[in-house]
Amino acid sequence: MKRVSIKDVAKSSGVSTTTVSQILNGKGGRFSDQTRDRVFKARDELGYIASIAAKTLKGFHSILIGVIVPSFRLPFFANLIESMEKHEAYGVRLVFFAAADNKIESAIRSLVARGVGGLIIGRSIPESMKIYQLLAKQHIPYLVLDQNSNQQAHDRIIVDEFRGGGLVANHFIGLGHTKLAIVSPQKMTHNMLQRQQGFVEVLAQKNIQPIIINTADLSKHSGYAVTKKVIASKVSAVFVLNDAMSLGLIRGLIDSGLNIPRDISLAGYDDDDYAQFVTPALTTVSQPVTDIGISAIKLLMNRINYPNLPAQIQKFNLTLIKRESTSIYGGTA
Repeated sequence: MKRVSIKDVAKSSGVSTTTVSQILNGKGGRFSDQTRDRVFKARDELGYIASIAAKTLKGFHSILIGVIVPSFRLPFFANLIESMEKHEAYGVRLVFFAAADNKIESAIRSLVARGVGGLIIGRSIPESMKIYQLLAKQHIPYLVLDQNSNQQAHDRIIVDEFRGGGLVANHFIGLGHTKLAIVSPQKMTHNMLQRQQGFVEVLAQKNIQPIIINTADLSKHSGYAVTKKVIASKVSAVFVLNDAMSLGLIRGLIDSGLNIPRDISLAGYDDDDYAQFVTPALTTVSQPVTDIGISAIKLLMNRINYPNLPAQIQKFNLTLIKRESTSIYGGTA
């Protein structure tokens, strides 16, 4: 379907395209309040967003895909972006946007204005129905990664995060640990909740209930900040919901005079590129981030080229990478 155009706004409001253009560009002072109101009402009802690309890139026929992530600083998303850049298809240009919760709508509107042909959304969407309706009006397809539970999206990439948490729980149980903690951010995305739930439910089968220790966010600084709480909990093993927090907690535990894993075992999540190079090397759940990036572009291009395809859902499994930061309870590395 065609994207909403300025001609559609003109037809709906009963004025010329020139009138619409002048009013929407702040040059409509000579028109009556009623005329301006009709134009703005038509614009909002149709969901029209003026295309910057149409103004500046006429004749340029490559497809622009917008990619929205929560942060460029988190290693997982940095690796995801690198994968997409390396494997972008011929005739495709990628533009990346990091957006906080309260900025996601403005980020999407900005990308629509640039003329994107589709979106890859790699972060949670607080008002998913509103975003769905906005993009539906623009006839812009989008794909979501498993950071969110947006059920309106036709196309999704799903990683078995529940199983990922369970892999860590079974690993600790196999090493003889029974007093465990989980370090998680105060604000949990859908996939983080799945990780935690998988860990908790496997432990529940052994009548083990982990201590929940909350951090401010997913950063190294937040991992370091909960060091005292982890030590005070007197647990023998800790599951940290991402590698960045794990790195901060490792530093905090070592600064406090503890030995990892002799005094406490620690496992992370993501298998960021530094996980094998820290001391001790980090036991962690590995996500196939390269494959996720490749598949995201492929599925979205399928949707752009064949709009009537049935829903596309790509699922990926996870692997536990056992390294030096975990050991048998009471044992040594």
